[in-house]
Amino acid sequence: MELSSSLILVALTAVLLWLMNLRNNRKHRMPPGPPALPLIGNLLQLNKNAPFRTIVELSQTYGPVMTIYMGWQRTVALVGYDAVKEALVDQAEDFVGRAPFPFLYRATRGYGVGISNGERWRQLRRFTLTTLRDFGMGRKGMEQWIQEESGHIRTHIHAFKGEI
Repeated sequence: MELSSSLILVALTAVLLWLMNLRNNRKHRMPPGPPALPLIGNLLQLNKNAPFRTIVELSQTYGPVMTIYMGWQRTVALVGYDAVKEALVDQAEDFVGRAPFPFLYRATRGYGVGISNGERWRQLRRFTLTTLRDFGMGRKGMEQWIQEESGHIRTHIHAFKGEI
């Protein structure tokens, strides 16, 4: 009696986990990927020394864009130049966000170019670049101007060939 109730409980838990996984896949319309185990995801499938090799091998089955679960964290992997270019150049606005880092967010309250996201990130980036340009970033430095002028003086001296 005890064994059958335990089996029923395990079966119900497995069915619930499967239904939750199925519901999450439909809701987010994620790309295809290898089936994942609850809690540990696809970690057992990945080579610990070179996980990128395993991802490249999996891309031959699931295509250049696939979903991999690193534990319970869902990750989209892009394999190949064309997939990365399409994502980061052609659809750049869709890939602007960053993953949240709770400790850094708590420490910086969401401010800072490295940790902020969305519109706040755009404003901080614009301000940072403007300020850095005001301080001379992207302009010729004094050293370059000196080298350029010394080059003109040398050509002028060589033109006289040592005569006054």
